Amino acid sequence: MPHADESPLTTEVPSRWVDPEARLQIYFQAPLDSACFLYAQANAYKGLTGKRVTREHWNRAISRLPDPAAFLGGTGATELSYDEAVSLLGDILGAFSDRGETFTLDKLSPSAGIADFCSAISSESVVVFAYGGPSEFQHPASHVVCGVAASDDPAALHLACSAAFLDRHMRYGEYFERHHPALGRWSNDSIPVDNQVVIAPNFRWRVTLAERAD
Repeated sequence: MPHADESPLTTEVPSRWVDPEARLQIYFQAPLDSACFLYAQANAYKGLTGKRVTREHWNRAISRLPDPAAFLGGTGATELSYDEAVSLLGDILGAFSDRGETFTLDKLSPSAGIADFCSAISSESVVVFAYGGPSEFQHPASHVVCGVAASDDPAALHLACSAAFLDRHMRYGEYFERHHPALGRWSNDSIPVDNQVVIAPNFRWRVTLAERAD
């Protein structure tokens, strides 16, 4: 048994693989940042690959923001043009990725609703979009989230939402995440298919894991 003053000769690199026993699986934002777009990509990456976003990968993504101060502390992604948002989405996913991982981005129809988003979910795909209106637990004016799973009863799109932790904890004093074992993903909010939400016509993508790491 080593003595208390002994130091290891090597430093173990933390695994990127998700710990399924961890209570908090979904990445959430702090009260003073407006980075829901960035957190939505982190939750998309984790949902598609089963890997954590490490501090190194997070910092790499931050370094690719065109104006970090405005993005994190101001209007966030709400004033990005469609082309800017697509380019940034690809850059951020690239920053999170290991060698060999590639993703495809498909714009969803401007007329698509929550039921259509549910149909876009698969073991290789999630949806990233901006919406306003009532979800199961919240009522944001404008918020970017990642849809990770769909259910038939109740008919709903299940979200990995970066605002749900603070909102639910502060409002209700409780928080939990749902596990979707068929996909190996977690959610913390949902939008029933019959809820009247407004989905931004230019902020709606299906993100697909096209190739896994080498």
